[in-house]
Parts: sequence; C-alpha cells; structure tokens
Amino acid sequence: MKRRGWWSMALLAGCAALGWLYWPASTDAQAGPPDAGAAIDQAASLRGTSPDGAVRVDGAGALRVDQELRRLFDYYLATLGERTLPQIRAELQRHLQTRLPAKPLAQAMNLFDRYVAYRQSLAGMAVAASADLSQRLARARAVRLQYFSAAEVAGLFGDEDRYDAFTAQRLAILADPSLSAAEKQRRIALLERQLPPELRAAREEPVKHLALAEAEAALRQRGGGEQELYQLRASMVGQAAADRLSELDREQAAWRQRVNDFTRERAAILANGRLSAKQQQQAVAQLQAQRFSAQEALRLPGFVASH
Repeated sequence: MKRRGWWSMALLAGCAALGWLYWPASTDAQAGPPDAGAAIDQAASLRGTSPDGAVRVDGAGALRVDQELRRLFDYYLATLGERTLPQIRAELQRHLQTRLPAKPLAQAMNLFDRYVAYRQSLAGMAVAASADLSQRLARARAVRLQYFSAAEVAGLFGDEDRYDAFTAQRLAILADPSLSAAEKQRRIALLERQLPPELRAAREEPVKHLALAEAEAALRQRGGGEQELYQLRASMVGQAAADRLSELDREQAAWRQRVNDFTRERAAILANGRLSAKQQQQAVAQLQAQRFSAQEALRLPGFVASH
C-alpha cells in the first residue's frame, strides 16, 4: 500500500477527529483481547500491501507514541466490516510481536484498545448542527483526554491539531464581514507563515502546480522552446520533477503520434469503396490490435473521437 501524502493524511485525520468516518455503533464489537479461536489470517483487502505507518521504541526501550503508530493502527482498522475488532486486534498483535519486545508490545496493544474506544466514542458523539468548526474540534480534543495522556495526545494528534487550528482560524477570517478582502488575504497569509514547514509545503503543493501550468501556458504562447520550458519547471518544482515532466511530455507526444497514425490509416480503410462494411470493420479491428495493447485500446475511443 502506498504511503499517503502528508496533505491527504492531514485532511483524512481531521475528518476522523470529528467522527465523520464510518464507525459501527454496535457495542458487541469491542476490541479487547481476541477470542482463543479468533482467526488471524491476513485480511483479503490487505494482501499484497505493506503496512502503512511504523512502530518504534525510544532510547529507553519504551514505545514511541507518534503519528506513524496511529497510521499503523488505522491501516488495520481499515478492514473493519471485513473483520471483527477482535480479529483485527489479533492481526495487529501478530505484526507487532515480530518487531517489539514484551513491554512496548503491551504498551502498543493497550494504546490500540484505547484508540478504538476513542474512535467509537467520537462516532457516537452528538454534536449540534449549529456548532462551528472550532466548537467541534474543541469537543473532539476534550474526548481525547478521556482516553490518552497529554503526551500521547501530542504524539498521536499534534500535527493534525495544528492543521485543524489553522483551518478553523482561516474559516473565521473568511466569514468575518468587518474585514475587507485585502485584510482577509493579509491575515490568511500570516496564518500560513505560522504553519510548520512540512504542513506549509504540503499546502502549497497543489497551488504550485497550478501556478506552473499557468506559467507553462504563458511561455508556450510567446513561443518559448523546450529548454526554456525545462528551466521554468526546474525553477518552480525542482530538477527531479522537471525531469519527470519532460519524460511525461515525451510519452504523451509518442502516444499522440501513434493515435494520429492510426486515425489516418483508419480513415483510409473506411474510405476504401472496394471493401464491404464488414470488411472495413474487420480491417480496422486488426489495425487496432496491431498498434495498441488491450490496455491502451481502452483509452483509444476518446482520442480517436477528438480527431
């Protein structure tokens, strides 16, 4: 399984904190130690994937409580519905037993049980529809302290809390009728500068690519060449990304050429009056099979229709 990007993780985590993700309300699905006969074969949906997240110990041999550990919990809990909680717990414990000594293993499983209870509590938490984001986040944070110590909260949710606080403040600024558009922009820019570097970079990533697309369009409009395009990309997104984009350009150009060649030859076949309609269809099908793989053929209709 691919590791999620920091930005998508922040958004997903924020939804989870508010209880917006599905969680069964049934009280008979408590975690706790698994039954002796609980199956621990890997869940079908996890086969062929690698666990997301990680588990580590500190210099004193104690469990390190951080966001990587929480991601590992969520990786296994994603199979809820496919597996019962006792089965998920058994599968997680089997994974951890090969990586942790007895003491941090016990700490990890205890923390997992509390994390499950926390998420179940959030799912059943009634929040007034009129409550704003700040109120809902404050309620979720209060619930956390019922299950975790302050240090555990910081380790599991610290980055998420910083992003959530930014989001709440940003929405408050945008909703303030006493502020001009320019003042709103200034205050939001100040908020963004206060974000941790990783969060700020992740937040800027989609904006950076939009800006790059606009800059590329302007460069091409004024007749800029490939070297100028590469230099523009390298200056905005780095040399490695510029190399990947250049390779993508070459692949797209080769694909367009293949489609153009196919379209031209297809038109010649359909214009051949010596062939019956059935023979034309057979010839076009044969041409397509020669030029494109079965996977590529799935993409072909949309490109051919545009010619």
